Amino acid sequence: MDALTPPQFHRADLLTGCGNLLGFLEWLTGPQGPGARAACSLVALDVNQFAHLNDARGHEQGDAALRWVGIILAEESPAPAFRTGGDEFVLVLAGGDFADHFVQAGRLFARLNREAARVGLSQPALTTAVIHYPPSAAHSPAEVLGHLESAILNVKRRADRPLTAFYAAQLRMPADARRIVDHLVERIVGLGAALDEARHLALSDPLTGLPNVRAALQRLEAAVAQAAALGRPAAVLLIDGDNLKQYNELGGYAAGDDLIRNLGVTLGRQLRPGDFLARWRVGDEFLVLLPETGPDVAAAVGERLARSVREASRDWLCPVSVSIGVAAYPAHGADLADLLAAVEAAASQAKTQGKDRVIPAGA
Repeated sequence: MDALTPPQFHRADLLTGCGNLLGFLEWLTGPQGPGARAACSLVALDVNQFAHLNDARGHEQGDAALRWVGIILAEESPAPAFRTGGDEFVLVLAGGDFADHFVQAGRLFARLNREAARVGLSQPALTTAVIHYPPSAAHSPAEVLGHLESAILNVKRRADRPLTAFYAAQLRMPADARRIVDHLVERIVGLGAALDEARHLALSDPLTGLPNVRAALQRLEAAVAQAAALGRPAAVLLIDGDNLKQYNELGGYAAGDDLIRNLGVTLGRQLRPGDFLARWRVGDEFLVLLPETGPDVAAAVGERLARSVREASRDWLCPVSVSIGVAAYPAHGADLADLLAAVEAAASQAKTQGKDRVIPAGA
């Protein structure tokens, strides 16, 4: 992984663009980690007075400072960089010798300090330690984590030397090794929460909060597979609003966004607990999955949804309607691709026949 190759999704820190703790631990235990034949250096960086920045200027400013560190790391070096904790980063320098690595770290340190005021940090902006691992000097992951902790603590004790170099052999695991383990556990737990949030964001539509197309496709694939295994039906409704352009013209795009949100809320209120509603693609399209539902019942649900939109929209900027296509497995498609093609054709037919209507596939 380098600056030109983005880390895999679950190994990326979404705030800074660096790798995350998982990515670093995988590097640490992999064939390129300390203990490989080639020499390498780890540049450990800890943002100074970060908690004070959050308290004084808010977490948005703190996030801006962390993003800025990630940008500088990417611009100054093509080497892999990881955010390993809240305000802690590690840059991996391989190739070259220790002197060259220290020069690179010094250049990075100087730029960070030159630009620190832009994000509300004072100099020195970061405590920085460069730890060198000679070739063929094997070190376990626990030792390396101890080196990082020990090096940063050593530098923080010397306020006059915020950038300091160490050979790994100079460093020892701090006496309170339990604190390091506790710190690592805390980070990993935090990483799990961050990954859950990242997954949620990846599968959610930011405007409505509903599942997005990616989430809908995952649910549809599972539903069709289950229906096939159990020999049961499943229905899909594709709902397309008829009035988005009118809303955009009357009240601007903010009014159009309100319409889309209102449609999502109105549709959701009419569905059973086991049904699934997602925003489909862009604009005012929505998709509904109805498990254990055949074509006739699905069409009746579509009529109920269309009626609920007409009634609810009397209190909106102006009344609106929806066009709905209906398709069911296996009657209108033997697999997901055929089912989606059938429901899209039915929705298009509902539009061309005058809008504000429900059309079953094949009608």
